[in-house]
Amino acid sequence: MLSSTVGGSTFQRCAAALKPGGKLVTSVSTQPLPAEAIFFYAEVTTARLQTLTTLFDAGRLTARVGSTLPPSEARQAQRMLAGAQHKSGKIVLQIGYP
Repeated sequence: MLSSTVGGSTFQRCAAALKPGGKLVTSVSTQPLPAEAIFFYAEVTTARLQTLTTLFDAGRLTARVGSTLPPSEARQAQRMLAGAQHKSGKIVLQIGYP
């Protein structure tokens, strides 16, 4: 099973990478889903975000960060989200970037 929180070409690559009988789970796709995909809606709440923060702080949950940018480069981050070249992983805007 693959989980996707992205769309566009990354979503298509995830779908293409599935083994026979595999499932693709997404919470953000606005495009037609292949038969092997499952869409779900996740309601974001303060309590759920706090749970995620606790798991990250404890090292029980990690994220693969590809690019870290200062807030002044938010437009570049948007271009990266839209498909511009960038390192594989999450795109992070870091407050107090060195």
